[in-house]
Amino acid sequence: MRQSSTEFGQLLVKAGRGVGLPLGVVEDLIDPVIWLQICGFPGEYEFHTALSALDEGRSEARFPDLLNTDRLTTSGSVSAAYLATGACDLLQLDWPEVGEEVLLSGTESPRLVSAALALSHRLLRREHFLKIVAPDEVFISGPGAEIICVRKEPQHQTPSGSGEKVIRLSTEHSGFDSAGTVLIDRVKEERFFEVCRLKGLCASPDIIAQLKAFSDRLLVPESEHSLKFGAGAGIVDSD
Repeated sequence: MRQSSTEFGQLLVKAGRGVGLPLGVVEDLIDPVIWLQICGFPGEYEFHTALSALDEGRSEARFPDLLNTDRLTTSGSVSAAYLATGACDLLQLDWPEVGEEVLLSGTESPRLVSAALALSHRLLRREHFLKIVAPDEVFISGPGAEIICVRKEPQHQTPSGSGEKVIRLSTEHSGFDSAGTVLIDRVKEERFFEVCRLKGLCASPDIIAQLKAFSDRLLVPESEHSLKFGAGAGIVDSD
């Protein structure tokens, strides 16, 4: 099904709030999810995966201490929502240093975290390249605001079901050096966005329905008590 990016973004906010994410954390995820969706990735699926993991207790609702490498090896999966927000905040402090490689803790949606990091780095207009190595793709954000995404060769991808959904992050002097199929570059991204402008976003009806179920948790139950205190149109016609 197709819908406007504005309508889709509003649904993401409501669904995130429906599972208890702070408003600021949800807002940080909107652009990465929509960007993934526009560029041909299942952004709605990645977002739903993150929300479901939180809702079912399979991921931890906490901001990881990314400067403490010892903590990153502890058991338990950190929510992609919190990991993305925490890592993007640190990018503003010139983290990681040039030549340094950082291993981010395992999470249920490495692709969502990777997209958030790439877009955040683009906005900062740094002089160096940020390389984000996820299980299936490599994202590279450069000084010229170009984002390149390469699908790894099959032999370099993390085997499905291995549980190792970690991300390797590094700041480098050089740019594109990864072998694989180029999924996103400047030309392809512009073409994807033009299609979105003309036709809207394409999203899975099943995932949209599940996101709406999360968002419905924000609705106030219909009762005389709720009407009395401001829900709906009121308890008499003159309200």
